Amino acid sequence: MEVLNVLHMTGGDGETSYSNNSILQVSLSLSHTHTTKFPYCGHFIGVFIYLLSLNDLIFSLFLSQKTAISKARPFLEASVIDLYTNTFPECLRIADLGCSSGPNTLLVISEIIEAIEATCHEKSCVSPELQVFLNDLPGNDFNTIFKSLPSFYEKLKKEKGEEFGRCFISGVPGSFYGRLFPSTSLHFVHSSYSVHWLSQGFVDEAKIDSFNLPCYTPSAGEVRAIVEAEGSFNIDQLEIFAVNWDANDDDDNKDFVFEKCSSGQNVAKCIRAVTESLLATHFGEAVIDGLFSRYAEHVGEHLSKEKTKHINLVISMTKK
Repeated sequence: MEVLNVLHMTGGDGETSYSNNSILQVSLSLSHTHTTKFPYCGHFIGVFIYLLSLNDLIFSLFLSQKTAISKARPFLEASVIDLYTNTFPECLRIADLGCSSGPNTLLVISEIIEAIEATCHEKSCVSPELQVFLNDLPGNDFNTIFKSLPSFYEKLKKEKGEEFGRCFISGVPGSFYGRLFPSTSLHFVHSSYSVHWLSQGFVDEAKIDSFNLPCYTPSAGEVRAIVEAEGSFNIDQLEIFAVNWDANDDDDNKDFVFEKCSSGQNVAKCIRAVTESLLATHFGEAVIDGLFSRYAEHVGEHLSKEKTKHINLVISMTKK
């Protein structure tokens, strides 16, 4: 299943649309960069809103927007001031990555415009023209956004006056994990509640399901049972011993490693040496470096908390 082709927020303006179910993001998207609690809180807010009257809902939305403005405004202004300290572009090009199709899309743009206007007023400079690129995956409901643009432009003209630079908004479908724009073509990039849609999977789920690593690690009891059941050999000796995951770590007096990065890399190199040919044949060479880079990070993090060992069996048998 191609996430690029199927992932998008529910379009339109119906009861279950993102446009009518994104109040949480209105209140948080401009002030939070982490999304750990988003699924849980989203469900709670949805139930809460269902119990409100229409007037309460509008008032709640208003308060949420005010909260977002107060929290995010200093960060936006700081970014815009920093931009205008270095350059005064006649046309300021802005991208909103993962814009979706809810009210937050143009709310974000409004906040950026407010910050730009305040900065230009402070520095006594002419407001630039604005070229805004709204990006999301191809399945996003861009039509809902485009339908709201005339009223947005009218509102902008009424509030800012003719002296404020013209604003041009367009849609850019595609994944922001690939290239969307020419090099050095943007001045300001925004993204909220989008980065959690990471391309974590290096390979398709189907490829993972169809991959079979021909390896099995039996216990000492299983080995003994198999030998005895086959009946051709006598077991002279069967011993178990353990070695550290990081073969370069010979200190058995500690319960964890201090150099987690180097230990993670050591383990990853060892596993890669054994499995790379199998993995590359099935998944392709392109994923190998990234795969083992992440594997090294995970192993290093684990070993920094608990030193883990490989369990080895040594068996000596005599033919009957």
